[in-house]
Amino acid sequence: MNLTLHLLKKDLYRNRWSLSCWALGLAYLFLQTQVPLQGNNLRDYLQVSAMLVVVILGVGLVADFVQADHPTQQDCQWRTLPISAGRMVTVKVLLIGMIFVVMPVAAVCVRHEFDQGGSLHSASEYALESLILSSVVFSLAAASACTKNAVHCLALLLGLTFGAGTLASYLERFTPAITRTSRMSAGMDKALVILSLSVLFGLAVILNQYLRRRPVMSIGLLLTGAVSTALVGVFWGYFYFYHA
Repeated sequence: MNLTLHLLKKDLYRNRWSLSCWALGLAYLFLQTQVPLQGNNLRDYLQVSAMLVVVILGVGLVADFVQADHPTQQDCQWRTLPISAGRMVTVKVLLIGMIFVVMPVAAVCVRHEFDQGGSLHSASEYALESLILSSVVFSLAAASACTKNAVHCLALLLGLTFGAGTLASYLERFTPAITRTSRMSAGMDKALVILSLSVLFGLAVILNQYLRRRPVMSIGLLLTGAVSTALVGVFWGYFYFYHA
């Protein structure tokens, strides 16, 4: 446990300034209605700036957390120390989940409490927000585990995303049309399945990279995840319609 805390503190301390800027941007986005500002132009400028800070620094921080102790590079310092791969992957998943999933959901909770006088969202809404964030964050972490820097990580993730979208668009040409009502009825279930698949495949890639160190298998898992989400996006409505 002491070693786990030491690894957590090491990553937090190494990125303390970036994390501080990211946290300030996040706090402003969720609490901007409580900040007295004169003029809509200034408020809009600060809002856009905060969004850019949160997104850009968020991508960079997730990539850095993983790639600073890269799972497959032989010259990484952590592999020369008495640190097991299981402990390291636990630290990385815990750190990324706490910062980029738990903190934003907690910020939503605080903002809603300010806006609604203490009336909170239902547990299902918070669970959905957590699932959405987990899907994005762990997909990004999985791509980081398969690349050497943040630029390559972002290129891989965007390539998989656009590839899945292109495959879905192509497959839709060969599927019969269903009514808009049926499509909307299946929409939420389809979204939950896609988000869950993204989280599962992302975690599978991270675990494979740290525990087994098989990059080819990890790339295969990423491709399988992208194809699976495309297939669900196209065919879930028909499955829902014929089994309702």
